[in-house]
Amino acid sequence: MQKIYKKWWFWLGVVILIPIAWYIWGYASWWLAGANSRSENRSAYLGWLKMEADSKALEAQYRADNYGGATPEETLRLFIEALEKKDYELASKYFVIENRTKGSEDIQGAVRSGGAEGFINAYRKGRVVPPGGVGASGIYEIELFESGRSVPFGIRLIKNEFTSKWKILELP
Repeated sequence: MQKIYKKWWFWLGVVILIPIAWYIWGYASWWLAGANSRSENRSAYLGWLKMEADSKALEAQYRADNYGGATPEETLRLFIEALEKKDYELASKYFVIENRTKGSEDIQGAVRSGGAEGFINAYRKGRVVPPGGVGASGIYEIELFESGRSVPFGIRLIKNEFTSKWKILELP
């Protein structure tokens, strides 16, 4: 019986199998290395989908938000009236949607500290200084001075592009 490694077809098989094995090893290495990238890409894609859904939900809230005035001054007046009526929930609705929770907390803190009364007095008995116009950022800043005081309360407003209502961006 002749040894198998002395047959010509054995060596032909070896010559053919070596590149095939090398190709399979390279493909498996490439696929395994890409599995990590595919996992990262999947996570990024799912994050993007969540961000898109959040963005659409926020846009829907902005489209449905009818609180605020046609001008920044009207929104300020409505906000002051809500504070005077002690309707703090209504007052917080004049804030942009993203800042409502913080605005509500700010209002509660201002009521406890007496700052809300000072703010109302500055509006009713002091002087209101509107800016010359809306800045390039679309933010409108109004200053309220209490009688006899030189340090103003500042209020920043921005227009809701979907409803054309002015909303409070932030208070001092």
